[in-house]
Amino acid sequence: MFTLPGKLHDRTSEAGLWAGLLALAAITLLTSAATMSRYFLGAPIGWVPDWVGYLLAFSIFATVPAVTRRSMHVSMDFLPALIRSAGLRRALTLAAGALTCAVLVWMSLIVWKSLASAYRSGTGTAAGYPIPRWWLLAVVFYGFASSALHVLRAVLASLPLSFARRARPAACE
Repeated sequence: MFTLPGKLHDRTSEAGLWAGLLALAAITLLTSAATMSRYFLGAPIGWVPDWVGYLLAFSIFATVPAVTRRSMHVSMDFLPALIRSAGLRRALTLAAGALTCAVLVWMSLIVWKSLASAYRSGTGTAAGYPIPRWWLLAVVFYGFASSALHVLRAVLASLPLSFARRARPAACE
């Protein structure tokens, strides 16, 4: 039922992971070039700090959906470890997943409103070398919204419903 959209979502998340890794490589190259320029040529590259910040924000929010999909995010599992009842542990896990999804959806809505406002007003970043603010907010929105969808898919896959079993993401297996 959800196989094709799920695969598309997974592939988009993986593409974001690779784009984020490329952004981290660019940060390394830019920082190295700026350092060499400052110390060997006596001429610092002024735009590098701003672009390193932009690339760092991009790398974080572009990679978060893939990390969420793989369940490789930070996890505090001390409470489920203390609970002996499998049913209670499962209920707690479902409740935590539903709450996580709700928070991610709420954050997505907040960022979406800010993104739309920045796009309409043409607001730029407060930097020496500004870019349109909505560029960064678009990536932040993608990170929150796509992660919310991954969490929702994981919650649905853990429910004892026949349609949810077929839509099970790879991270839940």
